[in-house]
Amino acid sequence: MNRRRFLQTGIGALAAGSAAFQGCRTTSDARSTKSSPGVSAAWSQNLVRQTRINVKPVMTNMVHTDVWEGPCRFNVMTPEEEMAAAKKRFSDWAAGIKADSLGLDPEDVRILNPVHITFSEDFKLKPDQLNKLRKDSSETDVFFIVPSGSSIATYDIGKEFRKPIILRGLNCRTVDISAYARSHGLELFVPNTNEELRKLARLLRARKVFAQTRVLFPTDWGLPAVASLTGINEPKKLKEQFGIEVVRISYRELTCEMERVMNSAAEMEKARQLARPLVDGADKTYLEDKYVTRSMEFYNAIRNLMHKHQCNAFTIECFEFCSSKLPDQWKITPCMIHTLFKDQEIASACEADLGGLLSMRLLMSVAKKSSHLGNMFLRKPNTLVINHSAPGIKMNGFDEPGLPYELGRFVESGWGTKAVVDFMNNTEKRVTVARMNPTATKVLLLKGTLIGSSGWGEDKLGCSVEAHIKPTESGDSEVFVRKQKDYGNHLIWTYGDYVDDMVQLCDMLGLETEVVS
Repeated sequence: MNRRRFLQTGIGALAAGSAAFQGCRTTSDARSTKSSPGVSAAWSQNLVRQTRINVKPVMTNMVHTDVWEGPCRFNVMTPEEEMAAAKKRFSDWAAGIKADSLGLDPEDVRILNPVHITFSEDFKLKPDQLNKLRKDSSETDVFFIVPSGSSIATYDIGKEFRKPIILRGLNCRTVDISAYARSHGLELFVPNTNEELRKLARLLRARKVFAQTRVLFPTDWGLPAVASLTGINEPKKLKEQFGIEVVRISYRELTCEMERVMNSAAEMEKARQLARPLVDGADKTYLEDKYVTRSMEFYNAIRNLMHKHQCNAFTIECFEFCSSKLPDQWKITPCMIHTLFKDQEIASACEADLGGLLSMRLLMSVAKKSSHLGNMFLRKPNTLVINHSAPGIKMNGFDEPGLPYELGRFVESGWGTKAVVDFMNNTEKRVTVARMNPTATKVLLLKGTLIGSSGWGEDKLGCSVEAHIKPTESGDSEVFVRKQKDYGNHLIWTYGDYVDDMVQLCDMLGLETEVVS
């Protein structure tokens, strides 16, 4: 494969388009591989990159029942004229929406059919009007309302359907509706500019993606993990608070699927098809091709299990996994598949660290970029170092060219495929670092500057891909690290300044934030 083309698409994109994703079968027996249509559809809809916010445009208008003048009516029209004018306004507005989708990114939103709601001088929304919204209310994530005629109609829509509402532009009516609705427990947003509206759509999508997170977690030990105690250890609370689910499977199930893949000629061929361009696209490799292929077999096994259990995120506890001796038996480590998953916008975290995984989920959704997760070290001179061998390649953006990479080995005997990136070999040096606390109530954020990296061009073993970071304004990394005593170890970062976006998203999720810069 042409190296330049490969870096344009990235290893995650290549993997997503390979045969490994065609059908996502869980066994080699054709009689037992046929998934029910419901399961296949659910899996397809659960993929993060396919998630959109469903926006329901609504225009309200008052149409009087008779003709009279008064303090709220100084330009009198007959009811017939008034209805015709209202329909014309709605028709023009709906045509504009069809033309430009409210100016929103189609990767973030799906615009549902606009609806015209009318009411008379009694200001009450009749059942026939509300039923226009009820038809696709189950699909609707947020109402985008033009509140002509009154303020109370918009509030009544929000109260009836318990959905967030967007009103565009700060004016006498929108702030009136907003203050009343918010004081009555409804969620209402008033972006004043098109850019604010686009940002809000991105954040609403990120929140939806977060709530739909379903994590595959192979384990016989459970939680807390033996080496990452400060991961979130009460999955039931995540379900109650956010809707997030953690699906535990046994090592026996993991072993059965991995052995099936290793003993299937078709699955082995899929793995070879994935491994070849991985090797060809690397600047350098420090291990034999057969070990890259074996890592792709493990990757396919995990993808199959994620499909089976309808999951869109992954973690495994490295120390428990190592103690099982399965990695040594299979000649793999999880490092490379974390990289592959993240490059497809799939949260994938080391050491069963759910706090790290959910921080990653938030940051990747906001930035639309892959990420790097790693252990924290505070080194002289007052520098924050983040080190793990699971960098993202698509850290400039999922749709941007990938970073150059090497393929390294994790263990001395030569196996354990891992990606190596020179983080400093990139124009962008601004970074955002995130970490969620063990109770999933607060997020620690750092607005930082990348000042160094290591691991590139060296045949290093173990976790060896480092980013060296300092807070942008204070330069005092120790202040940030001291706060980690209440948050935990693993840090997640990506290129760019997304601190303000992260603060706003966390607020929308009911999470407190603490920012160091």
